[in-house]
Amino acid sequence: MAVLNPNNWHWVDKNTLPWTKEYFDENIKGLEIPSGASECMYRIVEVSKVAGDSNVSQRKGKPICYFDLSVEFKLDVIPNADDADKASGSISLPEFMHDDPDFEIRTSGLSNELAGQVAREFLPDFRKLLLEYQVDLLKTHSQDLQDSK
Repeated sequence: MAVLNPNNWHWVDKNTLPWTKEYFDENIKGLEIPSGASECMYRIVEVSKVAGDSNVSQRKGKPICYFDLSVEFKLDVIPNADDADKASGSISLPEFMHDDPDFEIRTSGLSNELAGQVAREFLPDFRKLLLEYQVDLLKTHSQDLQDSK
């Protein structure tokens, strides 16, 4: 998307919500993280909701991004033991925002014990992966906002 914008001075805005949905499907869906002590595998099996705003903008030659998203994922907890049952639940990010690296992550549909285990063993690595979204968003979309003339 090339635009006529001398010296990249004027405000240019690009809606990146469709790309965001694809990004989560490609980078988060299918994520597997093995547990430490509890001998199971955590797997994101579905990205069930991506809603809100995601944009990359450029003003005075500087690319910026801003997003305010509500995102939900389906999580399976798969035990390594053959005689144990798989558990399923949801993970939600009610306000995943560009200026808040300490965003809230909620779990639901899991027992209290299992929710605590997920919080200890899965969510720290999951949060790190989610924080890569902003970097990837800017890297992918900032160049096509700038006029190379």
